[in-house]
Amino acid sequence: MLIKFSEQTVDKFYIPSFILTKGDIIIIQLPGGPYFRPVELKMIDILTGKQYNDLIEINTPLKYVEHIAEKSFWHRFFPMTVGGYLDKYANKSNPVCNMIYNTKWIMPKTKIQTLAGTPRRQLSLYATLSWTDKIIFDLAGVDPQGGQQIYNFVKTVVQSGGSAILFDYTDEFKDDCTRFIKAKYLGEDQ
Repeated sequence: MLIKFSEQTVDKFYIPSFILTKGDIIIIQLPGGPYFRPVELKMIDILTGKQYNDLIEINTPLKYVEHIAEKSFWHRFFPMTVGGYLDKYANKSNPVCNMIYNTKWIMPKTKIQTLAGTPRRQLSLYATLSWTDKIIFDLAGVDPQGGQQIYNFVKTVVQSGGSAILFDYTDEFKDDCTRFIKAKYLGEDQ
């Protein structure tokens, strides 16, 4: 058992209990629209152990696949490249970090700001997987075909002994996971 999550309410949403073990991929369907990101961020903090919660038992921490954002003034004049990102955020001794180069047009000197949603998300995913095979991810900013590619890749990692939690607002992969959990809205905004 990696994580034991007891049922609880998070930001007016009821989340049923679940247990994540090695080889599991759990999908937690959150509401779309303005509710999705705040609830997702709070759940990520809980599941990664950043926010203490006495209703959750974490035996092995998960790592969230962060979104790549270049917000600093410095990056306007010196944009980060794919190679620079991997040097900074990936475990270079793990070959999974170089899988981004399987896309023919992506090179180490390719500027991240030129990447669309899917390759940008794949870059972050590969960098995270170079450190651990126990992850939390989402498919925000990814097109449907890219979402399918990323999900299938994560599924192969999970089948090789990893574990994953996917936050999504659709039920596209409902029948292709270990457990599908749907958050239920409990009340109106005040």
